[in-house]
Amino acid sequence: MEKDCFDRLPDALLLVIFNKVCDARSLTQCISVSKRFASLVFEADTVFVSIPPAKRNSEAEDPSRRNLFKILFSKFIAKPLLHFIAHRSITTDRKIVSSCSPKEVLKHFKQVKTMHIELPSDSDKTGLEGSDSLLKWEARFGSELKSIVIIGATSFQKKIQPLSSDKFSESNGEVLTDNQLKLRVVWTICCLIAASTRHYLLKQLVLKEHHVLENIIASDVCKQGRVFMGKDEIDEMRSSVKSMATTESSSERSRVPDLSMKLWYVPVLDLPETGYIMRGATLVVIRPKDHGQIGSGSEGGLFGFDGEECEKKAFNEAVREMVKMKKSYRMTMDSF
Repeated sequence: MEKDCFDRLPDALLLVIFNKVCDARSLTQCISVSKRFASLVFEADTVFVSIPPAKRNSEAEDPSRRNLFKILFSKFIAKPLLHFIAHRSITTDRKIVSSCSPKEVLKHFKQVKTMHIELPSDSDKTGLEGSDSLLKWEARFGSELKSIVIIGATSFQKKIQPLSSDKFSESNGEVLTDNQLKLRVVWTICCLIAASTRHYLLKQLVLKEHHVLENIIASDVCKQGRVFMGKDEIDEMRSSVKSMATTESSSERSRVPDLSMKLWYVPVLDLPETGYIMRGATLVVIRPKDHGQIGSGSEGGLFGFDGEECEKKAFNEAVREMVKMKKSYRMTMDSF
């Protein structure tokens, strides 16, 4: 009887291959290859799982969700807006997450150290208009939000012709109008809701089944935003989850603490290194109030937005340029 060529491969090499495959569903299918594969595949320490979007009931679809920006815009009056969180919109998010739960796919991977979960896109809930508009965010959590950085623009395009220096210098002196500021508050609230919902999902996934986890990322298929947690943050979350369970059981998202925010705005931002131009360019850095004031030089280590490689370079260039601006806006937001 001819020996299977896979039998010649040592276990350690097979595990390296499994970690390179990393897709949880593909790894699960490897069980049927052989008994040896079945005995090793769940020892993989790097796993990726993509959650497909749930089928929506068109009759149950909330039509007001598409008008989120208009609703928020009309109701914006400083603090009252902070208490405005569209219940139906969040309920829709919950149904998507719960109906596509990755628990069944991931539960057998007990040795996983690095986990990446890709969720359906929620980019239709951010108030963006136009195909070339931009909104990206990255959040870090422990037991609660540690930081979130948001970059947005009403237009993000490859530059066709050089931008005149006069036009660029004039645009730097402009200030946000009330309507422009309201739009950016809408962006901020939508990103905070998306981030806190993902953090809640991660708590449900990692605490019971995955005890050796060291890194976890929750992103979305459109690469709009991601939540990142390292080993220390995961340990912090584990130690605090019991005391937080009762307060979050009804909302299905993590509580957002009192926040300090710093916002930079440039009407027209030229990015010569990467060849892009941003209109309505906005950078928002957010941290809990009790972490102290956000300084002018402390933002450099925070940004790491998702996207294609050329776009990532443009986002990093945009952040570097915007934090140089002398004019910025400081705001606070109450816990919700």
